[in-house]
Amino acid sequence: MALFIKKALLNTDGGSRGNPGDSGIGFTLGVDDGRGIETICRGGWFIGRATNNCAEYKALIWGLQNAAALGVRTLDIHADSELMVKQIQGAYKVKNEGIKPLFAQAKGLLGRFESYSIQHVYRERNSAADELANVAMDSKEPVGDYAIGFETGELFAPTQESKAQAQAPACRPAQPARSEGLTQTQEGEARGQIARFSPQERGSGMYQLTVKDHFDAAHALVGYPGQCKDLHGHTWDIEVSVRGTQLDSVGIVYDFKDLKELLHELLDAYDHKYLNEVPPFDAINATAENLARVLYDDLAARLPAGIELAEVSVWESPIAKLTYTRA
Repeated sequence: MALFIKKALLNTDGGSRGNPGDSGIGFTLGVDDGRGIETICRGGWFIGRATNNCAEYKALIWGLQNAAALGVRTLDIHADSELMVKQIQGAYKVKNEGIKPLFAQAKGLLGRFESYSIQHVYRERNSAADELANVAMDSKEPVGDYAIGFETGELFAPTQESKAQAQAPACRPAQPARSEGLTQTQEGEARGQIARFSPQERGSGMYQLTVKDHFDAAHALVGYPGQCKDLHGHTWDIEVSVRGTQLDSVGIVYDFKDLKELLHELLDAYDHKYLNEVPPFDAINATAENLARVLYDDLAARLPAGIELAEVSVWESPIAKLTYTRA
């Protein structure tokens, strides 16, 4: 089946409706025919319940499996998950225990190619893979003309059994394992107590969670009547709070780790930079007020449905804090 393709472009994307929630993955594999990129292989697959990060890695893995099966020797990879890309590049450590096995699998697959590169692209440059992932989520069926079905190892024809396996919950177990030392009766009683406190039974309360991260950067306040008009630096501590009303099946409104990773991804654009040269602060003053508002807008656009951004706070020092929220 291998075609021994000298060089190809792989675009991958994964998405989750709920984070975690129903998730899909998509990829396109193309070659440059001199007039542009011609797609030679593409696919979308519904993977059941997963987080965004899990879906992004599974999309990459599936795309790599297809590229290897078709004999690609050199691979350029484009993905719109900056976090995943920087983890593969080695710029970020993988701290999430659920992602570590996927990271290892992806790195193992990358070792099959003579050479590869991976870079972050914005969603508009990854629209085909994104569409395939969404179509798979809508239909809950495989789509496309892929060479290898997701996690099946079979060429061109996924079986009904493999479809069912792919649609099983991903990254989180479907049922909790039995607790040590409990009889079946005791465990049933314990689960009955937990069921009494399901989200549907608890009314309309609001949950709010907060995370904090930091970056180091310099700035100069143009027009400021004091020393801050000159170049100086800060360790900027950024505090973010989000809120929601609905808990998932585990009892989580929004995972702390997902919020931390999202915030870290945004702050990385400013870390060890001169803010006055980083958009949009090359056009507006790099004040704490403007930084808080820009971060608020960027974060709000990336949160999943049902999660509301409450506020963003910027600490310029341990005793100086500014908070921005929507009026």
